[in-house]
Amino acid sequence: MPRSPQFYGHLQLKPLKESDRLKKGSYMAVKISANQIQNIQQIEAVVTGPDDANRLFIIDGQFDAGVSAFSQGSFVTQKEFFTVLVGPVFERKQFLRANATASLTKTLGWNILSVDADWDDESGQVELRIEAEVICSGPNQSATINGFAFHVTILAAVAAA
Repeated sequence: MPRSPQFYGHLQLKPLKESDRLKKGSYMAVKISANQIQNIQQIEAVVTGPDDANRLFIIDGQFDAGVSAFSQGSFVTQKEFFTVLVGPVFERKQFLRANATASLTKTLGWNILSVDADWDDESGQVELRIEAEVICSGPNQSATINGFAFHVTILAAVAAA
C-alpha cells in the first residue's frame, strides 16, 4: 500500500528572525510581472496532507532584475526588494502555506538577505518576495546582480474537479 506524503514544516533559504521578515507595506518593492518570468515550470500533484491539504504546487522559474553598486574608494551597499506573483489563484480558505528559495544568476558579488512566499489577498496568488544586496569597496570596484532563479512550493486544499 503506498504511503501518504507527510509534511513537517517548510524549507527556507536561510533562517529568518521575525524582525527580518519582509512585511507587506514596509518597503517599496520592484514588482516583476508574470510575462517577465523566464523558463517557468509548474507541477501540480495530488497529495494527502495536514489541514485538508490535497494539492501541492511546485513552481520554478527565473527573472532578470538588477541591483548594482559602484565604489570609488569607500564601502558601498545597495539593497533592493523584488516581488512576483506565481501559481494559480486561490481563495483564502484554499491556501494553506507556501515556502520559497531563491538563487542568484549572472552575478559578480552579492547577497540574498531574505526570501518569503505567502498568499496575496488582492490577487489570490502567492507572492514571492526577495530581498537582495550588493556590496563593494575599494577604488573603481563594482558588484552587480542581473537575475534571480526561484523555487516556490504551495500547499493547498482545492475542491475536486
